[in-house]
This record gives sequence, structure tokens and C-alpha cells, in this order.
Amino acid sequence: MTFIAIDLIRGRLEDSYGTAVSFQIDGIPKDMGGAQALFNANPFDFERWAVSMVYGQPNQKQVGDKGIDGVIRFPLASKGAVGEALISVKGGKQINPSMVRDLVGTVKTRNAEMGVLITLAKPTKGMMDAANHAGTYEWPVNGQTYPKIQIVTVQELLDGKRIDMPPSLTPYIQATRQQAATQQMKLGGKGA
Repeated sequence: MTFIAIDLIRGRLEDSYGTAVSFQIDGIPKDMGGAQALFNANPFDFERWAVSMVYGQPNQKQVGDKGIDGVIRFPLASKGAVGEALISVKGGKQINPSMVRDLVGTVKTRNAEMGVLITLAKPTKGMMDAANHAGTYEWPVNGQTYPKIQIVTVQELLDGKRIDMPPSLTPYIQATRQQAATQQMKLGGKGA
């Protein structure tokens, strides 16, 4: 749960201060060695961390989740309606196209709009083909299309790659944006 708390604080700092705030986060993977070490130490913490890398909300329960480890929510055209991109994380070295097909089926079963597969290992050509054959999603807000299923590696996320999707809703209660102080306080005297 440490990663959820850290992600919450990171998000609130960014929401409150934007790019004006500078901070360093220790204890979270910053390279592939750290990501592999986290997976080896605790696969569930690895899943939570990977979901936070795409600004998703990790599942509360990690067993019996039908392969879905988190969700990214985004606004739809009608007021208050929310779309979902389901996130599946695979940290093992043995990955294959059936994992993509499972995600496609779960997206369809849960009536989600999109799916994201995050892998520690490089996806196979068969996995990429399965994702490419899943079709596209058209966002009703502006008609823009996005891949229905996307595969992104941990290395790509560490390098700054982001998911190609509509703007996401923050997974936690958003902090209030702080304004720089514009009033100067006067010291001493009445009426100051």
C-alpha cells in the first residue's frame, strides 16, 4: 500500500503546485533493475506501482481480480458519464498473445472502452498483432480514435511514454490548486 500513498501525495503535489514544485521520490523504481527487484520482492506491490505509472487506480483486492489490476477513468460526452480503460500488469518473463486476448475479452465483458497491458518483458510479435487487431475506440467528446488495446513496457514508462487515450480523471480526490501569494504583508502600525 506504500505505492498508493506515495502516488496520492505525488498527485496532490502536482495538482496543487503544477510544475512549480520540485520533489524527489525515494524507494520507488527508477530503472529496470529497481522494477525487477520490486517484482521479485512483491508482485502485488509491483502491480500497484505499474498502475500508478499510468495514473490509474489500483484494485483494492489483488486476488480474484480476473486479471485486471487497475483502471483509468476518463470523461465521456454526457455530463457525469465516465469511461474506463482496464489495466492488466504482467511482470513475468513468460508472456504471450493469450494475455492480450484475455484483456480484449475482459474489456468486452465489462463494457469498458479500452484496455492497457503493462509488461516488464518486451511483448512478442504475436502480442502486438493481437493488440493491433483489437480495433479502435472513438471518444464521443470529439470523435478522436485511440487503440482499443495498448501494450506498454515498464521500460517505455520509465522513459516517459504515456498511454494514447483521452485525458484521464485523477484517481484520487484532487487537491486544491495553490496560488502564489500576491499580497505583501505590512509590518507594524495600525491599518497595515
